[in-house]
Amino acid sequence: MTIMKFLVFLLLPVFSFGQVKLDTISILNGEVKILAPKKLSSMTDEMWTAKYQKRPRPIMVLTDQDGEVNLIASLTQQPATENQIGAFKDLQIQQLKAQRPDLVLLSEGVMTVNAKKIGYIKFLTQAVDQKVFNYYFFGIVEGKVFLFSFNCIENLQKKWEGTADIIMASLTIGKS
Repeated sequence: MTIMKFLVFLLLPVFSFGQVKLDTISILNGEVKILAPKKLSSMTDEMWTAKYQKRPRPIMVLTDQDGEVNLIASLTQQPATENQIGAFKDLQIQQLKAQRPDLVLLSEGVMTVNAKKIGYIKFLTQAVDQKVFNYYFFGIVEGKVFLFSFNCIENLQKKWEGTADIIMASLTIGKS
């Protein structure tokens, strides 16, 4: 056994231990499927109101027990086609910058995920007492934009960003 194989064999349990466990969840009667962290559960109405004031509650709102890690899904009323995903992403960035002068754009783009075009935006914003890592990703469901928002406090970004990438890469749109 080479030294490299031995090190991989020895360290694999250490790397595996830190990974977040995920489960497949189904939204819109199976039209949308995604992996979600098992440790996130449905956010209470009280926590939703405290964090997001009077915004309407989306289709899915998952959070950890401290409200520091959140995964939100909503079907917008914005009509669009897959070919318009890039333009929608650019418009979202413009709107975010206009609303949030504190926004720090980390990365953005459009990629193909499970045969569908998916747009994404990663950015930081300032909350009352700390920075927040935000990861928006979106595709088209039934001719409208379906938006996911993953966020966590910046101190947890290193722990959660890779998991958020896995969540986005798991997105499946269309019944199978």
